[in-house]
Amino acid sequence: MASASTTPSTAATMGAKLIGVLENFSRPVKVTYEDRQSGEIFTERSGVSKPTECLFLADDGSLKWVAVNAGVFPGRWSWEDTSHLVFPPFPTGSWNVGQIGRLENGEVGFKQTLEKTLEGSENAWHPTKIDFAELELISQLKHESDPRVWQAKHPLFDDKMLLVKIGPWPVKWSKEGIEKETRVYQAIDGLGLAPEFLGHITYQGAVIGFILEWIEGAQTTMEEDQAARIEAVKKLHALGITHGCAHHLNFLKKGEDVLMVDFEEARFGDKATEKRKEEDIRRICDFEGDMSTNEVIEDEDDFAPQANYFFDNMVDDEINWSDDSEAARVSDCSRRESISG
Repeated sequence: MASASTTPSTAATMGAKLIGVLENFSRPVKVTYEDRQSGEIFTERSGVSKPTECLFLADDGSLKWVAVNAGVFPGRWSWEDTSHLVFPPFPTGSWNVGQIGRLENGEVGFKQTLEKTLEGSENAWHPTKIDFAELELISQLKHESDPRVWQAKHPLFDDKMLLVKIGPWPVKWSKEGIEKETRVYQAIDGLGLAPEFLGHITYQGAVIGFILEWIEGAQTTMEEDQAARIEAVKKLHALGITHGCAHHLNFLKKGEDVLMVDFEEARFGDKATEKRKEEDIRRICDFEGDMSTNEVIEDEDDFAPQANYFFDNMVDDEINWSDDSEAARVSDCSRRESISG
């Protein structure tokens, strides 16, 4: 059960670093149109506004999921452009989910903080489990606002470099991606088809990710490695598993060996169909076009609503159209089209 509290702007604070942003598609637009009978111009707001979902790493090593209302920063922003954003101080206390908006005095601050539980993977087959807070995080490997893949160290491994992958978002696809990868690594453990699986990452008791060996000097495969990639993926198929994302960046060369990584789109058993196996091979053979699929192969589950169990109940009704450059642009464009039509 989540407990809510109101955070005054004078509360004690802690530092935190932004490490993840989910693209916000729940933004309304301002539509201007002309009544054809009266000629009067009307402006309406269309759509529901939801906060932008952010993930922060606090100074104490804890994770903070924070929803940022649209009216806090002008215009539309995403992970590609966050360096200019100035967030309010983070309150101390027992919370892990918060919402930033404009307070009654007009200042930007935390409107509420909550305590919620991140759901973890049920598959914890490896005996080694390490708490996320115990890791020494070196760098994010994708980009600065993708919190899933890290270089890290831990004393248990003599402070050698490790690859850590987590599923930190409170949505189905984040948890299921880790579950699929963990299941694949369990099935191929000891077969030399992937980097060595070294253990699970936990956070507040929940399994949220895993640790792989860091392969120093490994390179992604090139077109001339096609035969080795096909051989590797066929061994996976023989186990009743399809890769699902078999482009060349998901194969690493370790000496003469080719290893597979990134099994978030894997399918198993009856869902590892011949069509999916053919698509794995097709992507390997089409080096120039292997970053996308020829034909979308979906499961019924892929169309199920992706509920966010931290943020879905949060609404954002603070957007100030005069400060929102995108809304103004849409409005002007709509107005010109309606009048000219």
